Amino acid sequence: MAITRWLIFTLLCGITALAAAYPEVDQQGAVYKGLQDVHTIAEMQGISPRDATVRWEIGDNNLQEWLLAPWNKQKVDEALATYQQQYGSITQTAARVVIGAISNNFDASGHLITEAERQQLLERVQQTQYLQRFHPRARAITIADADAQFFPSDVFFTNNLAQASNVAANQKSSSTLILRNTPVFVLGQLTTIDSAGLEFAEDSWVALWRPEFGLKFTKARHIAFVDDSLAGELPVSSRDPDNQLKLTVTSRVRSQDINQRLPLGTPIYSLSGRYFFAARNHQPPASRQIESSELQLYSAQLSPVELSVDPAGKLDNQVIQVPLPLSYQNYLKQLSNTLLKYPSDYVAPEHNENRYFAFGEGTIGPDGERGMDASTFVLKLIQPFGKWLPRYSVHQVEEGIKNRLIKTTQNASPVENYQAMLNHCQVGHFVSVGRGSNMACLGSITLNQLGQLSDQAYADAVTTGGMTDQDRIPLLALSTVGLTTVEDVMIYKPAGSMEFQATGETLPLYLAAKTSMPVWYITGKAAVYPVFKSGYLSSFIRDGRSLTFYRYFEPVGAPPGD
Repeated sequence: MAITRWLIFTLLCGITALAAAYPEVDQQGAVYKGLQDVHTIAEMQGISPRDATVRWEIGDNNLQEWLLAPWNKQKVDEALATYQQQYGSITQTAARVVIGAISNNFDASGHLITEAERQQLLERVQQTQYLQRFHPRARAITIADADAQFFPSDVFFTNNLAQASNVAANQKSSSTLILRNTPVFVLGQLTTIDSAGLEFAEDSWVALWRPEFGLKFTKARHIAFVDDSLAGELPVSSRDPDNQLKLTVTSRVRSQDINQRLPLGTPIYSLSGRYFFAARNHQPPASRQIESSELQLYSAQLSPVELSVDPAGKLDNQVIQVPLPLSYQNYLKQLSNTLLKYPSDYVAPEHNENRYFAFGEGTIGPDGERGMDASTFVLKLIQPFGKWLPRYSVHQVEEGIKNRLIKTTQNASPVENYQAMLNHCQVGHFVSVGRGSNMACLGSITLNQLGQLSDQAYADAVTTGGMTDQDRIPLLALSTVGLTTVEDVMIYKPAGSMEFQATGETLPLYLAAKTSMPVWYITGKAAVYPVFKSGYLSSFIRDGRSLTFYRYFEPVGAPPGD
């Protein structure tokens, strides 16, 4: 126990040192509240937020097909064949995933995972029988928001937060939130820990596959089997004019006398004018022997739900049918909805706030709510227009370049990068610093216009940003790294030592205490940020940076090659 406490104390001290030493140029935590109205920013550039003219189109409306990809025999078999080719078997693949996820990692309390604990997890994974190819009886759907993890553990694991490699890509080894109503494919079911009160169909861990994150594990209670009749009721194509897939902007659902807020982008099925969620039926768990695997899960059925609106809200503002036409009106509204907690057209600015985006899309964050990182922010932004982007920023950037590369700067100077921002970063375009991030462009405004939106932003632009009346300020929508203060953090202060006479060993003692301290999280709020010529908001145009500008949308009626 003393050793564990020492590890915790060392980790917390390391985090504090990192926070103090983190380069100021990378601190992107300040959110200027006056800059978060994307409609006003558009108007300042001559764009009407009420313009419903279709301006762009997406060539590949793949949302429904990608959503149902775990039920596609070809995709599943290709993935399993790749696993077997790389690692020899699905069992070895699962073991490799676990080993990679928890190697030199810590749990949320700061405890370094021991070799014994690692072996205990590996044994559970290696004792499981996995499906070797697609089987329709292994189709399932999430019946609750589920945390899918790279390892079957009840605790959250992360990289060492005291190290400089604390970046969003590393944190994806923690968890990924799979929203309810999302199809998944069951690869195997791990044995339940032998303990009173645990049920196999409720408490065991299940190995899942989805194409955007590969093989992960989640609790059995969060998913249920899907049979042929239910599968036939779900939409299979975005090209079907009668498709009934809708996505939430923000809403509350009432089902079986339980009220629950839905995360952004939750799939909802609308059949015959009524809304349905997948729910567990009241039958005993279904036991299915598929090849050498025995799977025991509850079955799913579509259950009607009531959607209740937020105060002063309208249902049409909270649940949207996809794909949305790509107009300035729809794009700006979706950008605002993704940045903010509530739709801006029915919640006053003083009652709204920017969303936290962190840790892949898990339920860990300093605000105690779900968080998402930069790549999930962009994925959620594009999703209602029928496009399912890859999960990681680097792949999203590659997708944008493949669709339409606009401009690349190579190891450019700050002046060159700043000018490129002015020339190419406009509404509907995206930009990446190298290939490690993905940001939505919002064009640029004058210094005077910046002052109209935020006195503090104007002051910072002049005093530390090097901006003058002759300059325009580029604006970006993104999720950033942020410094936050965590209250009541448990630390352990040295309090002498104790000698064990039986062994002659002397171990240090520590006194538990609570304190507040600054900690670096991948939880900057998703927000609109200005780009200055100098100071800490010049991160994107530093000397030697390479910027890549691209777009996912093609202008309607544009000539080929434009």
